[in-house]
Amino acid sequence: MKKVVAVFSIIAACYACGSGPAEVKKPISVNVNPQIDEGHATAVVAAVPASATNAAPAAAAPAKDGKALIAGSDCLACHNETNKLVGPSYAEVAKKYKEADIPKLVKKIIDGGSGVWGEIPMPPHAALVHDDVEAMVKYILTIK
Repeated sequence: MKKVVAVFSIIAACYACGSGPAEVKKPISVNVNPQIDEGHATAVVAAVPASATNAAPAAAAPAKDGKALIAGSDCLACHNETNKLVGPSYAEVAKKYKEADIPKLVKKIIDGGSGVWGEIPMPPHAALVHDDVEAMVKYILTIK
């Protein structure tokens, strides 16, 4: 009975964290690394002199750090890199999925779901920005 109560408590906590009043989606990357924001990419492009148009293309904005984005989110409440907690470990996810599955995994994280890893559902994370979730998934798929 204690296990059942504990499982339902965890589900309720995860559900509460993942759903709430609709709010404007703000990339958590800005909170984790202030250099990763929309203005940074503009500054890089604006810094290229007009005479350099025939030169090599300007450096792209730095890639978002999936590990830092995960650390700044609520993912670690249910997941761990190597050990199963409420949900599967990231290593288990990396074994099961490939790069071709990234769009499906991004949608699953944002929309939530259940049944793939057991009966405990993953709550939706609708407040996360698509690009941040994609960076997180790409990082997860590198864990072995």
